Amino acid sequence: MPQLRALLGPLRVLHTVFRFGGVARAAEILHITPGAVSHQLRKLESHLKVQVVTRSGRDIDFTQTGGRLALRMADLFDRMEEVVAETVQVGPNRPIRVKIIPTLAIQWLMPRLASFYAQHPDIDLEIATVAQADDTGLHNADFVVRRGAGHWETLRADLLYPDELVTVCAPGMAEHIRHPSDILKEKLLKSLIAPDAWSKWFSSAGVQADNADTRYIPLANAALCLQAAEQGLGVAVTQRAYMGRELASGALVQASSHIAASGNGYYLVYDPEKWHNEPFRQFAQWLIASAQGRGT
Repeated sequence: MPQLRALLGPLRVLHTVFRFGGVARAAEILHITPGAVSHQLRKLESHLKVQVVTRSGRDIDFTQTGGRLALRMADLFDRMEEVVAETVQVGPNRPIRVKIIPTLAIQWLMPRLASFYAQHPDIDLEIATVAQADDTGLHNADFVVRRGAGHWETLRADLLYPDELVTVCAPGMAEHIRHPSDILKEKLLKSLIAPDAWSKWFSSAGVQADNADTRYIPLANAALCLQAAEQGLGVAVTQRAYMGRELASGALVQASSHIAASGNGYYLVYDPEKWHNEPFRQFAQWLIASAQGRGT
């Protein structure tokens, strides 16, 4: 758009005059003369065919139209500066920052990271854990793994895996379980991060689980629950996606074939504007491919 390109300079001048409160200060910031500032404002008015400022000697004031335009330009130039800063910062000198819940980091992400570093040795990652999968603020993070329906305003969300709960236990314990209700006879390993996981699974399986005799062993998170289950301490309920290694090795087996699907999922959530940054995009593509079974 030739006309838009011709206006970028005058719009930048308008923004600077508005932000710094006058022609003289804008000229100093832009390293041009006050006369050049005034010339750019007149050029803008000529292109737009509207008056954006009123002049009284060396003083200027914004018209209603000019003030409204300057406010919109302030938002746009601020966003441009953010995009440039992000492009510069995400690269060899700054790691890509990822927020993820502890069990997903331990059970799912960490076993795959060697593959990522082998493919992208020049990209560094900074992994931070969050207590809840619903905690999705992108403050100080480039990515966050979030549970939900996949719709968050202004953010892009790519599905990693569905929200599906399964029950697991040591092989010897599974021999005594023939029906979902039989699990109530065992000790139930309960993650304090997801305290309602058992009630969701029992409800989905059609089992009344409000028996006063039900015995729970509360543990800090699902990773500890899985370790306890391997030791034969009880039955754990956890995300199906966590269980690849343990089920494949035979360390754990499913206590019941029932799967409680919520209809939600776990999503990789991020600002779509960052997709243009190559290291950022490479990590996102690798993680999504790994989750979908196209990578290792």
